[in-house]
Amino acid sequence: MKPCGAGNFSVTRYHISGPSGPYVDREEDGEQPDAHLAAEEEGKRLEELHREAERERREQLEKAHLRGSHALKKVHLAKDRERLLEELEQMQSMDRMRRRFAVAQMPPQLLVPAYKRLEMKEERQRELEFAFEEMYSEDRS
Repeated sequence: MKPCGAGNFSVTRYHISGPSGPYVDREEDGEQPDAHLAAEEEGKRLEELHREAERERREQLEKAHLRGSHALKKVHLAKDRERLLEELEQMQSMDRMRRRFAVAQMPPQLLVPAYKRLEMKEERQRELEFAFEEMYSEDRS
């Protein structure tokens, strides 16, 4: 073993000074920032963050309220539509019944087509003429 002196240990990587300077930076400026100013700035920053968070929360609540009112409006419109469709069905059935009743009350001659009415009129006229001729011929005999 070789005896070593204390001078051999002074050359370590912590003591080497190279082109980039020493590896441990020493603070050259001994002034410290004012703690009161830093605390005030931090307080203002925190207060601003709190205001921003409160504003975002209000915006989210407003958006949620708008979404809720829109959804409620859609539900009301759907219910109104269903109610109106039911009313329409009832009104249609009532109208159908009223029309059927009105048609049942009409005289049957109105439902006969025009050419049939003309034929019936001509037939009646022939019957009347035939009855007149019979009556006239009975009187002569």
